[in-house]
Amino acid sequence: MSKILQRAFEMAKALPDERQDELGELLLSVIEQENSPLRLSSDQIDEVRRRKANPAAIATAEETEAFFKKFAG
Repeated sequence: MSKILQRAFEMAKALPDERQDELGELLLSVIEQENSPLRLSSDQIDEVRRRKANPAAIATAEETEAFFKKFAG
């Protein structure tokens, strides 16, 4: 086990059980993702980086409400 992970576990021991459970769930989630066969392609990774560097405009609350009113059945 790495020194950083060992240190994190030692520090986590002092936390309340509820918080330890949250950390455990987070760690398990990361491990499950690592073991997942699903991976982004190089092109998809490049696209994510491009979008993060130049995010699109976000609709206002009013624009979102108008959209849903327009298409609500």
